[in-house]
Amino acid sequence: MRQYFFSFLGLARSQTAKDTYVLFFGNLLSAFLGFVYTLFVARALSVENFGIFSAAVNLVIILISFTDLGVSTGVVNFVAEKLGKGDVKGSREYIKASVVVRVVFTLIVSTILVIFAKFISPTLFATQETTVTYWVAVISLTLGLPMLFLAILQGQKKFFASTLTENSLFAFRLAATAVFIYFWGLTIGNSLFSYALGGLAGTIVGILLVGRKFIGAKPKVDVYSKLMRFSGWIGVNRIITSVSGRLDVAMLAVLLGATPTGFYSIPSRLAGFIVVLTSSFAGVLAPRFAGFSDVESEKKYLVKASFALIPIIVGIIVWILIAEPFIVILFGEKYLPAVPIFQALSAAMIPFVLTVPSVSAIVYSMKKTVFIGAFSFFQIAAIFLGNLFLIPKFGAIGPTITVGVVNTVLAVYTWVIVIRHYWVKEKPSVG
Repeated sequence: MRQYFFSFLGLARSQTAKDTYVLFFGNLLSAFLGFVYTLFVARALSVENFGIFSAAVNLVIILISFTDLGVSTGVVNFVAEKLGKGDVKGSREYIKASVVVRVVFTLIVSTILVIFAKFISPTLFATQETTVTYWVAVISLTLGLPMLFLAILQGQKKFFASTLTENSLFAFRLAATAVFIYFWGLTIGNSLFSYALGGLAGTIVGILLVGRKFIGAKPKVDVYSKLMRFSGWIGVNRIITSVSGRLDVAMLAVLLGATPTGFYSIPSRLAGFIVVLTSSFAGVLAPRFAGFSDVESEKKYLVKASFALIPIIVGIIVWILIAEPFIVILFGEKYLPAVPIFQALSAAMIPFVLTVPSVSAIVYSMKKTVFIGAFSFFQIAAIFLGNLFLIPKFGAIGPTITVGVVNTVLAVYTWVIVIRHYWVKEKPSVG
């Protein structure tokens, strides 16, 4: 028992743990700021208008992943690898290449949104207001770079700077919302405007913290080629995962209308805390798995990382138990129907939490990104078909069942791959 105690104590004091604390508390603050922002918007708007707002933000998040093309993951890998070898110039070339790719694709997608705004607004947002689609295009432009800068800073192991960039985005967004509430009252339009202002603030802070020297870098074609080859399957995964992960809100809006979407959106936003926590942990694991050079070190680190998931899962269970007073006190009685949805969705996220060490090992140590990309095709098909069947049958709680099933399959799938790679030995051939 004493041996286990000291092993756990050593884990808690390790550099990995310290970096996780920095990312966790920084991301916890940003999640809190985002939560307060959502609280303001949900209370100020009607349930129907909040459903329209949520559908718009939902599309923004999908587009952020789509225009990323996996380069955020690629730049973490190559920046960490180059800096590990002392090649600062090489790291700046990969940073510049990732920024160029992100900006170009974001501009293309935003232009398409503006052109087809009259079709997108009634189809995806259940409103005739084309300005909602215009705001989605603007927000996508402002959010693209700060999200990329987070990955770059994590690849440089500047975890505090990464959280500072993210928090500047959320803090400015919340401050702008407070100004709108005080002087003019909150509408869908200025709620989305504050979203865009937050992205602009995050871009400025991100550039200052990453440093401007990368702007003068001149990456050659092979840098772009390596970045895109590594990012390819991750890009597929990011795009499909983002779409499939947001199909719940989109399909609810299409199949049931704005009000049920509003009820589901509160649990969806709250579950974002779980995503923030797991992404904080994944952000710390990524550069470390990318830096290992032998299988035994990877295996030991994988075990340590898995034990660190225990307090996260316990915290989720506690949150499920106190869900009703938590939601009613914060959002009011009008969101009481959201309580069972939140409890089911939180439980469905537990298998997702369990995938953080396994997915990190597959991507950054094994470098078998094809496994993650390939799963995405099953994921989007399963979520679409599951929601198509379960939403009409169970209403707003239907998507939570789909999420739980798909996350469980993902956990089993990734851990089977990892266990076979690190622990199952090949049998010697006979004869």
